[in-house]
Amino acid sequence: MTPRKSVDDATLVARLRAGEPAAFEELVRQHHGAMKRAAAAIIGEAQAEEVVQDAWLAAIRSLPDFEGRSTLKTWLFSILLNEARGRLRKAKREIRMEDCGASDEGLFAPDRFLGDGHWAQEPQLWHDQSPEALLSHEDFLRCLELVLDRLPEAQRSVITLREYQGLELKQICNILSISASNVRVLLHRARARVYAMADQFEETGTC
Repeated sequence: MTPRKSVDDATLVARLRAGEPAAFEELVRQHHGAMKRAAAAIIGEAQAEEVVQDAWLAAIRSLPDFEGRSTLKTWLFSILLNEARGRLRKAKREIRMEDCGASDEGLFAPDRFLGDGHWAQEPQLWHDQSPEALLSHEDFLRCLELVLDRLPEAQRSVITLREYQGLELKQICNILSISASNVRVLLHRARARVYAMADQFEETGTC
């Protein structure tokens, strides 16, 4: 089924096509931050802003061709992913298995995960709370951000694309130009580090 285009999208597109500067400013306010986070997950923080700027230029050039078959956000992110993939191809960037992290002993727990990277058994609830309740804890969120920031770049890219952007494994393979088995290993190790942090937080209340 073709996604419905919101009225707000239609209005904004009309204003953009009319050349209204405020319309472009509004579009940037709505999506620039999320686009930069996605770009950083794919190409790295150092080049993220440049990739996003290239995506905005491409979006402006392509605006006359926007037919409303998807939401404006989906269209923008498609352009962003194309720009990021182009940058990766140009740089001939390779992710080696060494990038998975050499000091994962004790974290790589094969009995905790299935072959596709999902939990073999769901973790027990902490303090009889739901995961959502735990995630509302500001200290836990700070620890989560800290452990994600400390992940090797390849692990952070995969877990961000999978858990925060909701991409399928095949899409991640295409974006990062790595094999499915490599994606699963990177995702497994990233999740294991998050799991270990959660264990420590449960026991000590700290990261």
